[in-house]
Amino acid sequence: MGRRRSFGSRLLAGLALASMSICLVLLHQLSQDGKAAIGGATTNEAIERRQRHSHRYLLMAAAGSGSIPAAASGLESKQRQPIAAAVAKERARNQVENNNQSSMVDRRLPRLLIIGVRKGGTRALLEMLNLHRDIAMVPVEVHFFDKFDNYQRGLDWYRSQMPLSSDAQLTVEKSPSYYVTPEVPERVYAMNPHVQLVLIVRDPVTRLLSDFAQIEASRAAQNLPNRRFQDVALLPNGEVNTQNRALHVSLYAKFLSRWLHVFPRRQLHIVDGDRLIQDPWPELQKVERFLGLDHLIRRDQFYFNATKGFYCLTGTPADVSNGNDNLTLATAEEHHNHHYHHKCLAGSKGRRHPQVPDEVISVLRQFFAPHNRKFFAMVGQDFDWPEQ
Repeated sequence: MGRRRSFGSRLLAGLALASMSICLVLLHQLSQDGKAAIGGATTNEAIERRQRHSHRYLLMAAAGSGSIPAAASGLESKQRQPIAAAVAKERARNQVENNNQSSMVDRRLPRLLIIGVRKGGTRALLEMLNLHRDIAMVPVEVHFFDKFDNYQRGLDWYRSQMPLSSDAQLTVEKSPSYYVTPEVPERVYAMNPHVQLVLIVRDPVTRLLSDFAQIEASRAAQNLPNRRFQDVALLPNGEVNTQNRALHVSLYAKFLSRWLHVFPRRQLHIVDGDRLIQDPWPELQKVERFLGLDHLIRRDQFYFNATKGFYCLTGTPADVSNGNDNLTLATAEEHHNHHYHHKCLAGSKGRRHPQVPDEVISVLRQFFAPHNRKFFAMVGQDFDWPEQ
Protein backbone atom coordinates (compact mmCIF):
# COMPACT_ATOMS: atom_id res chain seq x y z
CA MET A 1 0.00 0.00 0.00
CA GLY A 2 2.87 2.34 0.90
CA ARG A 3 4.62 1.42 -2.33
CA ARG A 4 1.48 2.27 -4.33
CA ARG A 5 1.23 5.65 -2.60
CA SER A 6 4.91 6.25 -3.16
CA PHE A 7 4.54 5.40 -6.85
CA GLY A 8 1.41 7.56 -7.15
CA SER A 9 3.14 10.47 -5.46
CA ARG A 10 6.11 10.16 -7.80
CA LEU A 11 3.78 10.03 -10.82
CA LEU A 12 1.89 13.15 -9.75
CA ALA A 13 5.16 14.97 -9.06
CA GLY A 14 6.43 14.04 -12.53
CA LEU A 15 3.24 15.30 -14.18
CA ALA A 16 3.41 18.52 -12.22
CA LEU A 17 7.06 18.99 -13.22
CA ALA A 18 6.22 18.38 -16.88
CA SER A 19 3.32 20.81 -16.68
CA MET A 20 5.56 23.46 -15.14
CA SER A 21 8.18 22.92 -17.85
CA ILE A 22 5.60 23.41 -20.60
CA CYS A 23 4.30 26.56 -18.91
CA LEU A 24 7.82 27.94 -18.63
CA VAL A 25 8.40 27.32 -22.34
CA LEU A 26 5.14 29.09 -23.18
CA LEU A 27 5.96 32.01 -20.90
CA HIS A 28 9.39 32.30 -22.56
CA GLN A 29 7.69 32.38 -25.97
CA LEU A 30 5.33 35.09 -24.78
CA SER A 31 8.29 37.08 -23.50
CA GLN A 32 10.10 36.78 -26.86
CA ASP A 33 6.99 37.94 -28.75
CA GLY A 34 6.69 40.89 -26.42
CA LYS A 35 10.32 41.89 -27.00
CA ALA A 36 9.83 41.64 -30.74
CA ALA A 37 6.78 43.85 -30.50
CA ILE A 38 8.73 46.42 -28.46
CA GLY A 39 11.71 46.34 -30.84
CA GLY A 40 9.55 46.88 -33.93
CA ALA A 41 6.10 47.94 -35.04
CA THR A 42 3.25 45.91 -33.49
CA THR A 43 1.51 44.03 -36.29
CA ASN A 44 -1.80 42.24 -36.33
CA GLU A 45 0.05 38.94 -36.87
CA ALA A 46 2.11 39.40 -33.68
CA ILE A 47 -0.99 40.30 -31.70
CA GLU A 48 -2.85 37.21 -32.89
CA ARG A 49 0.18 35.00 -32.12
CA ARG A 50 0.28 36.28 -28.53
CA GLN A 51 -3.44 35.72 -28.21
CA ARG A 52 -3.07 32.11 -29.34
CA HIS A 53 -0.22 31.46 -26.88
CA SER A 54 -2.21 33.09 -24.08
CA HIS A 55 -5.16 30.86 -24.87
CA ARG A 56 -2.98 27.72 -24.80
CA TYR A 57 -1.40 28.73 -21.50
CA LEU A 58 -4.81 29.03 -19.87
CA LEU A 59 -5.85 25.61 -21.11
CA MET A 60 -2.54 23.95 -20.10
CA ALA A 61 -2.64 25.46 -16.63
CA ALA A 62 -6.18 24.24 -16.17
CA ALA A 63 -5.23 20.75 -17.34
CA GLY A 64 -2.37 20.63 -14.82
CA SER A 65 -4.80 21.33 -12.02
CA GLY A 66 -7.03 18.49 -13.14
CA SER A 67 -9.91 20.72 -14.39
CA ILE A 68 -10.67 23.38 -17.01
CA PRO A 69 -12.09 26.54 -15.47
CA ALA A 70 -15.46 27.52 -16.83
CA ALA A 71 -14.20 31.14 -17.03
CA ALA A 72 -11.32 30.23 -19.40
CA SER A 73 -13.18 31.19 -22.57
CA GLY A 74 -14.44 34.35 -20.88
CA LEU A 75 -10.90 35.33 -19.91
CA GLU A 76 -9.75 34.81 -23.48
CA SER A 77 -12.55 37.07 -24.71
CA LYS A 78 -11.68 39.75 -22.18
CA GLN A 79 -8.03 39.61 -23.28
CA ARG A 80 -8.98 39.98 -26.95
CA GLN A 81 -11.19 43.01 -26.36
CA PRO A 82 -8.53 45.53 -25.20
CA ILE A 83 -6.11 44.32 -27.89
CA ALA A 84 -8.69 44.68 -30.65
CA ALA A 85 -9.69 48.09 -29.31
CA ALA A 86 -6.06 49.24 -29.30
CA VAL A 87 -5.55 48.06 -32.88
CA ALA A 88 -8.74 49.81 -34.02
CA LYS A 89 -7.70 53.02 -32.25
CA GLU A 90 -4.25 52.95 -33.87
CA ARG A 91 -5.72 52.36 -37.31
CA ALA A 92 -8.16 55.25 -36.84
CA ARG A 93 -5.34 57.57 -35.73
CA ASN A 94 -3.22 56.63 -38.75
CA GLN A 95 -6.17 57.21 -41.07
CA VAL A 96 -6.75 60.69 -39.64
CA GLU A 97 -3.05 61.53 -40.04
CA ASN A 98 -3.04 60.32 -43.64
CA ASN A 99 -6.15 62.35 -44.44
CA ASN A 100 -4.65 65.44 -42.82
CA GLN A 101 -1.46 65.05 -44.86
CA SER A 102 -3.36 64.64 -48.13
CA SER A 103 -5.47 67.76 -47.48
CA MET A 104 -2.91 69.80 -45.56
CA VAL A 105 -3.61 73.52 -45.71
CA ASP A 106 -0.59 75.72 -46.31
CA ARG A 107 0.65 78.78 -48.20
CA ARG A 108 2.04 77.74 -51.57
CA LEU A 109 3.85 79.58 -54.33
CA PRO A 110 1.60 80.19 -57.34
CA ARG A 111 1.47 77.61 -60.11
CA LEU A 112 -0.50 80.02 -62.30
CA LEU A 113 0.27 83.66 -63.01
CA ILE A 114 -2.03 86.07 -64.83
CA ILE A 115 0.72 88.22 -66.28
CA GLY A 116 -1.30 90.92 -68.06
CA VAL A 117 -2.31 93.08 -69.69
CA ARG A 118 -3.28 96.25 -67.90
CA LYS A 119 -6.94 97.17 -68.57
CA GLY A 120 -7.37 93.90 -70.42
CA GLY A 121 -9.71 92.32 -67.88
CA THR A 122 -7.28 90.67 -65.46
CA ARG A 123 -9.40 91.38 -62.37
CA ALA A 124 -12.57 90.08 -64.00
CA LEU A 125 -10.78 86.93 -65.12
CA LEU A 126 -9.33 86.30 -61.66
CA GLU A 127 -12.68 86.75 -59.88
CA MET A 128 -14.40 84.45 -62.36
CA LEU A 129 -11.75 81.75 -62.04
CA ASN A 130 -12.12 81.93 -58.28
CA LEU A 131 -15.57 80.37 -58.69
CA HIS A 132 -13.73 77.08 -59.25
CA ARG A 133 -13.16 75.01 -56.11
CA ASP A 134 -9.60 74.13 -57.19
CA ILE A 135 -8.51 77.78 -57.51
CA ALA A 136 -7.05 79.75 -54.59
CA MET A 137 -6.66 83.36 -55.67
CA VAL A 138 -4.40 86.05 -54.27
CA PRO A 139 -6.85 88.91 -53.67
CA VAL A 140 -4.33 91.74 -54.23
CA GLU A 141 -1.59 92.45 -56.76
CA VAL A 142 1.65 91.47 -55.01
CA HIS A 143 4.05 92.97 -57.61
CA PHE A 144 6.79 90.59 -56.52
CA PHE A 145 8.55 90.07 -59.82
CA ASP A 146 8.29 93.60 -61.23
CA LYS A 147 9.22 95.68 -58.15
CA PHE A 148 12.84 95.37 -57.12
CA ASP A 149 12.23 96.10 -53.43
CA ASN A 150 9.68 93.29 -53.23
CA TYR A 151 11.82 90.87 -55.23
CA GLN A 152 14.73 91.43 -52.85
CA ARG A 153 12.59 90.13 -49.99
CA GLY A 154 12.83 86.65 -51.47
CA LEU A 155 10.50 83.73 -52.14
CA ASP A 156 9.71 83.15 -48.46
CA TRP A 157 8.20 86.62 -48.30
CA TYR A 158 6.35 86.01 -51.58
CA ARG A 159 4.96 82.74 -50.20
CA SER A 160 3.76 84.56 -47.08
CA GLN A 161 1.55 86.73 -49.33
CA MET A 162 -0.24 83.70 -50.74
CA PRO A 163 -3.64 82.45 -49.49
CA LEU A 164 -4.04 79.22 -47.56
CA SER A 165 -4.75 76.34 -49.94
CA SER A 166 -4.90 72.55 -50.07
CA ASP A 167 -2.72 70.26 -52.18
CA ALA A 168 -5.50 69.97 -54.72
CA GLN A 169 -5.81 73.71 -55.27
CA LEU A 170 -3.98 75.92 -57.73
CA THR A 171 -2.74 79.21 -56.27
CA VAL A 172 -3.18 82.10 -58.74
CA GLU A 173 -1.62 85.55 -58.58
CA LYS A 174 -2.11 88.38 -61.05
CA SER A 175 -0.12 91.56 -61.60
CA PRO A 176 -0.68 93.10 -65.07
CA SER A 177 2.64 94.93 -65.09
CA TYR A 178 4.46 91.59 -65.13
CA TYR A 179 3.88 91.41 -68.88
CA VAL A 180 5.68 94.63 -69.78
CA THR A 181 8.56 94.54 -67.25
CA PRO A 182 11.77 93.25 -68.92
CA GLU A 183 13.20 91.37 -65.91
CA VAL A 184 10.04 89.44 -65.04
CA PRO A 185 10.20 86.40 -67.38
CA GLU A 186 13.63 85.32 -66.10
CA ARG A 187 12.60 85.89 -62.48
CA VAL A 188 9.43 83.85 -62.88
CA TYR A 189 11.40 81.06 -64.55
CA ALA A 190 13.84 81.02 -61.61
CA MET A 191 10.91 80.45 -59.26
CA ASN A 192 9.30 77.68 -61.31
CA PRO A 193 10.19 76.83 -64.93
CA HIS A 194 6.92 74.88 -65.22
CA VAL A 195 4.60 77.64 -64.03
CA GLN A 196 1.50 78.18 -66.18
CA LEU A 197 0.87 81.64 -67.60
CA VAL A 198 -2.30 83.40 -68.71
CA LEU A 199 -2.36 86.58 -70.78
CA ILE A 200 -5.60 88.43 -71.49
CA VAL A 201 -5.70 90.91 -74.36
CA ARG A 202 -8.27 93.23 -75.93
CA ASP A 203 -8.53 95.27 -79.09
CA PRO A 204 -5.47 97.56 -78.63
CA VAL A 205 -7.46 100.74 -79.29
CA THR A 206 -10.20 99.75 -76.84
CA ARG A 207 -7.59 98.90 -74.23
CA LEU A 208 -5.88 102.27 -74.79
CA LEU A 209 -9.18 104.13 -74.31
CA SER A 210 -9.79 102.26 -71.05
CA ASP A 211 -6.26 103.00 -69.87
CA PHE A 212 -6.71 106.69 -70.66
CA ALA A 213 -9.99 106.79 -68.69
CA GLN A 214 -8.25 105.36 -65.63
CA ILE A 215 -5.31 107.76 -65.90
CA GLU A 216 -7.65 110.74 -66.17
CA ALA A 217 -9.63 109.57 -63.14
CA SER A 218 -6.39 109.48 -61.18
CA ARG A 219 -5.45 112.96 -62.41
CA ALA A 220 -8.85 114.29 -61.41
CA ALA A 221 -8.34 112.93 -57.89
CA GLN A 222 -5.16 115.04 -57.76
CA ASN A 223 -6.99 118.12 -59.04
CA LEU A 224 -5.07 118.05 -62.30
CA PRO A 225 -6.73 119.43 -65.46
CA ASN A 226 -8.64 117.15 -67.80
CA ARG A 227 -7.12 116.29 -71.19
CA ARG A 228 -8.59 115.16 -74.49
CA PHE A 229 -7.70 111.66 -75.62
CA GLN A 230 -6.63 112.78 -79.11
CA ASP A 231 -4.23 115.35 -77.63
CA VAL A 232 -2.46 112.57 -75.75
CA ALA A 233 -2.61 109.78 -78.34
CA LEU A 234 -1.65 111.90 -81.37
CA LEU A 235 1.02 114.51 -82.11
CA PRO A 236 0.03 117.97 -83.38
CA ASN A 237 0.77 116.83 -86.94
CA GLY A 238 -1.81 113.99 -86.62
CA GLU A 239 0.67 111.12 -86.30
CA VAL A 240 0.56 108.62 -83.46
CA ASN A 241 2.44 109.66 -80.34
CA THR A 242 4.74 106.67 -79.96
CA GLN A 243 6.23 108.16 -76.80
CA ASN A 244 2.96 107.63 -74.96
CA ARG A 245 3.61 104.97 -72.32
CA ALA A 246 0.00 103.77 -72.27
CA LEU A 247 0.13 103.19 -76.01
CA HIS A 248 3.14 100.88 -75.65
CA VAL A 249 1.18 98.41 -73.52
CA SER A 250 -1.04 97.75 -76.54
CA LEU A 251 2.01 96.64 -78.58
CA TYR A 252 1.49 93.04 -77.45
CA ALA A 253 4.04 91.41 -79.77
CA LYS A 254 6.84 93.61 -78.45
CA PHE A 255 6.59 92.09 -74.97
CA LEU A 256 5.51 88.58 -75.94
CA SER A 257 8.85 87.86 -77.57
CA ARG A 258 10.57 88.18 -74.17
CA TRP A 259 8.24 85.61 -72.62
CA LEU A 260 8.51 83.13 -75.49
CA HIS A 261 12.30 83.43 -75.29
CA VAL A 262 12.09 81.98 -71.77
CA PHE A 263 8.94 79.83 -71.72
CA PRO A 264 7.56 77.39 -74.30
CA ARG A 265 4.34 78.44 -76.02
CA ARG A 266 2.44 75.50 -74.44
CA GLN A 267 2.75 77.09 -70.98
CA LEU A 268 1.02 80.29 -72.11
CA HIS A 269 -2.73 80.64 -72.65
CA ILE A 270 -4.23 83.70 -74.33
CA VAL A 271 -7.67 84.88 -73.24
CA ASP A 272 -9.76 87.05 -75.58
CA GLY A 273 -10.70 89.93 -73.27
CA ASP A 274 -13.37 91.29 -75.62
CA ARG A 275 -15.15 87.95 -75.71
CA LEU A 276 -14.77 87.57 -71.94
CA ILE A 277 -16.76 90.80 -71.57
CA GLN A 278 -19.40 89.73 -74.11
CA ASP A 279 -19.82 86.14 -72.85
CA PRO A 280 -17.47 84.93 -70.07
CA TRP A 281 -18.35 81.24 -69.94
CA PRO A 282 -16.73 79.95 -73.18
CA GLU A 283 -13.47 81.73 -72.39
CA LEU A 284 -13.45 80.30 -68.85
CA GLN A 285 -13.99 76.80 -70.23
CA LYS A 286 -10.86 77.25 -72.33
CA VAL A 287 -8.88 78.30 -69.25
CA GLU A 288 -10.17 75.27 -67.30
CA ARG A 289 -9.04 73.04 -70.17
CA PHE A 290 -5.62 74.69 -70.31
CA LEU A 291 -5.14 74.19 -66.55
CA GLY A 292 -6.40 70.61 -66.62
CA LEU A 293 -9.27 71.43 -64.25
CA ASP A 294 -12.71 69.84 -64.19
CA HIS A 295 -15.33 71.96 -65.95
CA LEU A 296 -17.15 73.23 -62.85
CA ILE A 297 -17.78 76.88 -63.71
CA ARG A 298 -21.28 77.20 -65.19
CA ARG A 299 -23.00 79.71 -67.44
CA ASP A 300 -25.71 80.39 -64.85
CA GLN A 301 -23.11 81.81 -62.48
CA PHE A 302 -23.07 85.07 -64.48
CA TYR A 303 -25.58 87.73 -65.37
CA PHE A 304 -25.22 90.84 -67.50
CA ASN A 305 -25.46 94.10 -65.55
CA ALA A 306 -26.84 96.61 -68.04
CA THR A 307 -26.00 99.54 -65.77
CA LYS A 308 -22.32 98.66 -65.54
CA GLY A 309 -22.11 97.21 -69.03
CA PHE A 310 -20.42 93.93 -68.09
CA TYR A 311 -21.14 90.57 -66.48
CA CYS A 312 -21.37 90.08 -62.72
CA LEU A 313 -21.33 86.94 -60.57
CA THR A 314 -24.75 85.61 -59.60
CA GLY A 315 -23.95 84.12 -56.21
CA THR A 316 -24.66 80.55 -57.31
CA PRO A 317 -21.76 78.41 -56.05
CA ALA A 318 -19.65 76.26 -58.34
CA ASP A 319 -20.43 72.52 -58.29
CA VAL A 320 -18.59 71.36 -55.20
CA SER A 321 -20.81 68.29 -54.81
CA ASN A 322 -18.99 66.14 -57.37
CA GLY A 323 -22.31 65.03 -58.80
CA ASN A 324 -24.34 65.19 -55.59
CA ASP A 325 -27.59 66.94 -56.52
CA ASN A 326 -28.61 67.12 -52.86
CA LEU A 327 -25.88 69.62 -51.96
CA THR A 328 -27.48 72.78 -50.58
CA LEU A 329 -26.25 76.32 -51.06
CA ALA A 330 -25.61 76.55 -47.32
CA THR A 331 -23.40 73.45 -47.46
CA ALA A 332 -21.48 74.82 -50.41
CA GLU A 333 -20.96 78.15 -48.70
CA GLU A 334 -19.82 76.48 -45.48
CA HIS A 335 -17.16 74.36 -47.16
CA HIS A 336 -16.10 76.70 -49.97
CA ASN A 337 -16.91 80.15 -48.70
CA HIS A 338 -14.43 81.98 -50.93
CA HIS A 339 -16.08 80.42 -54.00
CA TYR A 340 -19.51 81.77 -53.08
CA HIS A 341 -20.05 85.10 -54.78
CA HIS A 342 -22.74 87.65 -55.47
CA LYS A 343 -20.79 90.61 -56.65
CA CYS A 344 -19.82 92.93 -59.43
CA LEU A 345 -16.41 94.40 -59.98
CA ALA A 346 -15.54 97.63 -58.21
CA GLY A 347 -16.75 100.97 -59.47
CA SER A 348 -13.29 101.67 -60.89
CA LYS A 349 -14.00 98.96 -63.49
CA GLY A 350 -16.07 99.66 -66.56
CA ARG A 351 -15.47 103.41 -66.63
CA ARG A 352 -17.11 105.29 -69.46
CA HIS A 353 -14.69 105.78 -72.35
CA PRO A 354 -14.10 109.29 -73.73
CA GLN A 355 -15.87 110.43 -76.85
CA VAL A 356 -13.27 110.34 -79.65
CA PRO A 357 -13.64 111.39 -83.32
CA ASP A 358 -13.82 108.46 -85.75
CA GLU A 359 -10.79 109.68 -87.69
CA VAL A 360 -8.64 109.43 -84.55
CA ILE A 361 -9.78 105.85 -83.98
CA SER A 362 -9.02 105.04 -87.62
CA VAL A 363 -5.46 106.42 -87.37
CA LEU A 364 -4.80 104.33 -84.29
CA ARG A 365 -6.21 101.15 -85.84
CA GLN A 366 -4.01 101.54 -88.90
CA PHE A 367 -1.00 102.09 -86.64
CA PHE A 368 -1.68 98.95 -84.59
CA ALA A 369 -2.56 96.70 -87.57
CA PRO A 370 0.96 95.41 -88.41
CA HIS A 371 1.76 94.92 -84.73
CA ASN A 372 -1.46 92.96 -84.32
CA ARG A 373 -0.71 90.69 -87.26
CA LYS A 374 2.70 89.93 -85.81
CA PHE A 375 1.08 89.08 -82.49
CA PHE A 376 -1.46 86.78 -84.18
CA ALA A 377 1.36 84.90 -85.89
CA MET A 378 3.29 84.49 -82.64
CA VAL A 379 0.35 83.03 -80.70
CA GLY A 380 -1.27 81.16 -83.58
CA GLN A 381 -4.59 82.90 -83.01
CA ASP A 382 -6.43 85.63 -84.92
CA PHE A 383 -8.47 88.00 -82.76
CA ASP A 384 -9.98 89.81 -85.75
CA TRP A 385 -9.37 93.33 -84.48
CA PRO A 386 -10.41 96.11 -86.90
CA GLU A 387 -7.65 97.64 -89.03
CA GLN A 388 -9.53 100.78 -90.16
